[in-house]
Amino acid sequence: MKTEYDQIAAYEGRQIASAAKRILHDDDFNRWFRRTTGRRLPAAAKFLAVGALRVIPNPLRFLDYKLTLQFLNTIIRKSTDGVELVCSTRPDGSRFFMTNHRDIILDAAFLSKELREKYDNRPYLGVGNNLFGKPWIEDLMRINRCFAVIRNGGPREVVHNAQVLSDYIAHIRHKGESFWMAQREGRAKDSNDTTQPSVLKMLTLASEDNLISALQELRITPVSITYEYDPCDYLKAREMQAKRDNPAYKKTAKEDMLNMQTGLNGQKGHISLVVTECINSELETLRNATRMSEDGTKVPLSKNEILREAAAIIDHHIHSGYKLAWTNIAAMNILDGQSEPEMEKYIQSRIDKIQIEHPDTTFLRECLLEMYANPAINQRKALAAAEKQTAL
Repeated sequence: MKTEYDQIAAYEGRQIASAAKRILHDDDFNRWFRRTTGRRLPAAAKFLAVGALRVIPNPLRFLDYKLTLQFLNTIIRKSTDGVELVCSTRPDGSRFFMTNHRDIILDAAFLSKELREKYDNRPYLGVGNNLFGKPWIEDLMRINRCFAVIRNGGPREVVHNAQVLSDYIAHIRHKGESFWMAQREGRAKDSNDTTQPSVLKMLTLASEDNLISALQELRITPVSITYEYDPCDYLKAREMQAKRDNPAYKKTAKEDMLNMQTGLNGQKGHISLVVTECINSELETLRNATRMSEDGTKVPLSKNEILREAAAIIDHHIHSGYKLAWTNIAAMNILDGQSEPEMEKYIQSRIDKIQIEHPDTTFLRECLLEMYANPAINQRKALAAAEKQTAL
């Protein structure tokens, strides 16, 4: 049965087999696969190409094992010092895993891989439709439980698309499945990770409950992601200067592809994924929360105020949960006036890679330092706020 969200939904059932066949016959995909992994598609993929996937009882699990997991393991082996998943509670049942956003593809891919290998919880993944630059990319993502978050269109289309997305999220939850989305639209280029209340508002449109109950239904579980090295750091710094010099600057599809390729292949060092507690008990404290009105009386929080407070709770979880890398601490130390020669050497090596007309090295250095320092700075603030609250 067709639904209004078919155009954004992850592929299911026979759609997977059809899409796999299209991908495996796509010359552009095959060139990309060889360039990224250093090898041709495995024999199992050739088996899929002749349509045998149509008769396999669980094609998604088969594809996971034969193609997706092998691909991710290659990326981990070639470009990281390991991926670590740390959970403060068992992440079972239907959950909304909301993370900060560093890499266009790998944040979601690594979290999904670790959760399904260790806890048999494979979330659906919400990605911007701007990443569906080529048919094989869209097919590959939607095979791997990705659904599209449509970000273009006029005001009416934006509202309609948000409602369709909210309906689809409700469909996922009613199946007892989890899903992932980043806390904001696009990556935080400066790593100052803050949740956009509009994301929370969009996901509660389909609910008939009051706002607090609608948010609690999602079972929001914040996840803190840290990379020792961000292979796209110099590209992000370049983009920051480009936007400073020309406020109308927008990345091209070619630049998006460069960021995706660099994120996949570049050296990332150690990667930590820290799953924190579900925030439902903290959301409950907002149910009867009030504020002082202009005439001095107490009034309930408005919906927008509740969304801002919920976003602040998520931010606190993410900031407190970071498992900081030495690069984060060293960058913060430099901004605090301390000497960190190894980090200074690394920052200069990244500035040297930036290709832009009239490079502002002072600005670029500041961008790169803040990019690495902000998680440590935000964690310091979050822990100080928690300590102050405990003392009250």
